[in-house]
Amino acid sequence: MQFDDLEQFKDWWLVNRPLNTPDIRSLTYVAETHGVVLYRQGCYQVEMFLVKPNSEIEPHIHPNVDSFEVYIGGDIDFMCNGQWFGQNMIGDSIRVYPNSWHGGKFGDRGGCFISVQKWLNGVEPKFVGDDWVDQKNTGSYKENRQT
Repeated sequence: MQFDDLEQFKDWWLVNRPLNTPDIRSLTYVAETHGVVLYRQGCYQVEMFLVKPNSEIEPHIHPNVDSFEVYIGGDIDFMCNGQWFGQNMIGDSIRVYPNSWHGGKFGDRGGCFISVQKWLNGVEPKFVGDDWVDQKNTGSYKENRQT
């Protein structure tokens, strides 16, 4: 098995769970999804997302982000590159590369997951939904949602 620095960061963060929430750009509220930055240091960031019941996040990519999406709770069917994963154990994770099309469907309990990220290409960490490409080419999760 090959390890890389993002996987090592994910494992370290899940064991230690340090909080380093920045004073600015730490909370996001967009349609069915609410997020908070739990940790930001250099190119690494951990965001936690709460998604309302019976909602969907459409397929998209984050071209400047390499990440692991880690299940925390709820009813989540996560899709990555056309393959569906029913995450149901705390700590289950899926690797999402910058070119991995991914999205999710959330059931009656909604869902909670953390996104353990390494930001690439000199882009500073921010709300991951602002580093967004979807099939409609909206440029942001915020613009993709209809309110």
